Amino acid sequence: MSRFIAFLLFLLFTKTATAQGSIVRRTATTHPMQYELALPRDWKKGVTYPVVIACEASEKEFRKNAERFEAARGTVPFIIVSPYITTNGNYGLHDTVVYPYRKDVWDRIDREGNCLFDDQGLLAVINDVKRLYGGADKVFITGFEAGAHLVWATAFHHPEQLFAAAMVAGNFRKRCEDGNTISGHPSRASLPLLNFVGGDDQDFGKGSRLYGQYEEAKELALTHGYTNLSETVLPGTGHVPVTRDVLEAFAAIWKRERAR
Repeated sequence: MSRFIAFLLFLLFTKTATAQGSIVRRTATTHPMQYELALPRDWKKGVTYPVVIACEASEKEFRKNAERFEAARGTVPFIIVSPYITTNGNYGLHDTVVYPYRKDVWDRIDREGNCLFDDQGLLAVINDVKRLYGGADKVFITGFEAGAHLVWATAFHHPEQLFAAAMVAGNFRKRCEDGNTISGHPSRASLPLLNFVGGDDQDFGKGSRLYGQYEEAKELALTHGYTNLSETVLPGTGHVPVTRDVLEAFAAIWKRERAR
């Protein structure tokens, strides 16, 4: 089969999947990172769409993560991306049941480290989503629990790539960022950093044993010129992803961006 025919089949499959609103797995064109992709149901070529990068927690149910965000996006035409990241805990590493990566990819991850693999892989995914699927010039990123490691790292390293970053009961522990490589890009000052916690979350809620991880990250952000931090405490909510609340916050920011 020629490359041209293969490309035409790829376009046809993309259009079919889009029309059905289904989720498909893709691999970045310039990096081995894979991701689950959910385009808006009425996706059309030539239209610009907001993109949400949803970083999965330590359970590493990447497909279910994409499904959860797809179900919660409502009428807002978010492109949902659930990347197969490796900075969200040690569970499942090198396990082909959990990850779709071949041995040579794991060899690369072991050689360059989880942080660099996820950092460069995510940038490659973002570039592809912009180029191939009409993603906006910046993206939204969010993560629950261990998924927040990459959210914080991306906000600290690439603020110019983001409309906003949302951490939900998020981990930090200075994973992938110890304070020495934080970006000096001017966009960091106005970048919305949104922290969500459940009012009944006994582990990550205010005053809980793990809440200090957010306070540590917040202090690091403020020290390095990030000034637009906010926190939402959801009454009666426990330790859950609060996907809909995050997407509602992103939708409001997207609306303001479109009005500019």
